[in-house]
This record gives sequence, structure tokens and C-alpha cells, in this order.
Amino acid sequence: MIKYGVLYVLLAVVCVGAVMIADRVHNDHSLTGTKNTLSLDNNKDRAEFAAEIVHKYILKPDQSLPISEDGLFPYLYGYADLNNNGSDEVFILMQTEEYCTKTGCQGYLFNHTQKKLAQWVNIYQPILLADESHNGWRDILIADDNKMYRIEYNAGHYLTDISKAPDFNNRQQALVAVGIALDSQYYRKGGSNLALNYSQRIFDCQQCFLFSFNRYDESDNNFYLTVNTKDKTVSMYP
Repeated sequence: MIKYGVLYVLLAVVCVGAVMIADRVHNDHSLTGTKNTLSLDNNKDRAEFAAEIVHKYILKPDQSLPISEDGLFPYLYGYADLNNNGSDEVFILMQTEEYCTKTGCQGYLFNHTQKKLAQWVNIYQPILLADESHNGWRDILIADDNKMYRIEYNAGHYLTDISKAPDFNNRQQALVAVGIALDSQYYRKGGSNLALNYSQRIFDCQQCFLFSFNRYDESDNNFYLTVNTKDKTVSMYP
């Protein structure tokens, strides 16, 4: 069984005070999370809404999903109000073998009435909410082909052919985020092996970064930090 969480993540390794931003290698940790939503009341409602969409509109007839596959959840989801109409859209990223290849997995965008707005193939995390908008809809940042792309809303729909989308380069912000993480109280208390981890929650912010790290006294455990380079905040995750 292929571990789809280990495909193409930009890895930043910090060792003995030296920082190196390497090419993207998808990390083997998949962390779920959702944003607050106006159309659904709580996390349980959001989870049930996403599950209903998966079973009604994505899975094949009589197809079922495992609870987890090689340690991965069968799908990830995130919510955001992309067109500022007071109701959230939901992005679902499948993670099972039937919906993935060696280069990525299938992703779907639905609105609050469960209408499918877009579908992508061979994509992977991170899937972020961009600062910019086009035609009243927020841009979506999606990873594919070892790059990040800006997906814009034009002519009544989001671009689904990612090869035609403009590149998005956040390398400079990633370097800034590394510095903030290194200087944080959480990492300075015996932290080691800091690395950028792109298993961020779906629709995390454009300036948000997730890091994994170890501690010298707990080397077998992974810890996680979130860094927002816009407001310079750092917090433990989850």
C-alpha cells in the first residue's frame, strides 16, 4: 500500500544551528483540522457534512472507506467562505489508493448545498487560502508537481488544469517562518530537528506554516508548532 502522505513536501531541516530548506518531500504525518464555519454549528456538524458528501458524491456505489489506511485518514477536509456570502465551501482531499497515484490524490470543492464546484487530480498538501481574490472568490493555493500553484476563479469556475495556473513561491516566507520557530520559547526549550511540515490543515492561511520537531529528552516523540509570519505568532499544534 502506498503512503500518500510521504509525497513531495518542502523539508527544512535544522541541525546544529544550520538551516537548510530542501526540495518538497511529502511528509508521512497527516494532521486534520477545519476552520470555523457560519453554515455549520460545530466540529461534529462539519465532520458529518463532509462525510455525507464523500459517501454521496465521491465514492463509487457500494464502495466503503477504511477508518485509516497505513496510518492515514481516508480523506481530509477544510472549510472556508470563499465568496464571502456567509456560507462556507468545503474542500475534500482523498487519501486512499483508489483516489491517489504516486504523484498525488484527488481533491474536490463543494458548496454549502453540496454542489460540486471543482475537482483536481494529482494534488497534495498544502492546500491554503490565499490573500488575493478574483471575481469575488478567494484564490486557493495548491501543491502539485513539486510546486505550489495559485488557483483563481474566472469565467464562473475555478481553474482545474493546474498546469495552466501561475506558480506561487513562498520560499522567502518559509525562511522567515523558520527563524521565528527557532526563536520561539517552545523550540528553545531543548528542541531539535526542526522541519517544515506541509500536512497543514486544509485552508490554513497563506502566511501560516506548520513545523515538526523533537526534544532532546523525548527524541522518539514528534511535536508541532504553527507559525504565522504576518502577525509573528507561534503556538503548539494541536
